[in-house]
Amino acid sequence: MTPPTPRNTYLFERIFVCLAILSPIVMVIVAGMRPIGTRGAMIVTGHMYLAAILGLAVILRVVYLRAISRRVAGFRDGVKRVGLLGSEQRRSEHRYG
Repeated sequence: MTPPTPRNTYLFERIFVCLAILSPIVMVIVAGMRPIGTRGAMIVTGHMYLAAILGLAVILRVVYLRAISRRVAGFRDGVKRVGLLGSEQRRSEHRYG
């Protein structure tokens, strides 16, 4: 049994959650320091930009993960074609093939 180890994807999730939680809080605090007439517009516009940034981050993350999975799959296919298989794979091919 292997001990649980942190994955690199947790970094993205932590940053994403921190941005999603703390940005509106900071935005409301900053808007509270502005004159009364511009507070609402600043909060609405800020939330619009925040939603666009978070949506773009999710889209870029999905595209990145799909590209990585295709690259790994291509690498595995290339290893099989070249014949750089592990000793266990060679043994099973030798027995059954």
